[in-house]
Amino acid sequence: MTININGDQHWQTALDWIQREHEHTLDEAAQAELAAWLKASPDHLKAYEEARRVWLAAGLVPPAGDSV
Repeated sequence: MTININGDQHWQTALDWIQREHEHTLDEAAQAELAAWLKASPDHLKAYEEARRVWLAAGLVPPAGDSV
């Protein structure tokens, strides 16, 4: 999958979610909002997964379930 990081709103939104997860700023309502966003479109999930791979590769986000 190729994502246009310069103009893709899904990509930017995915990065915003990843950053919020990294900063531990997702309360229950935000987690539900993220889940709804991911379910709303396969493109959202693809963008989120790609953004997470990029951040993991850069060492910026611990894998899901890891404590910081």
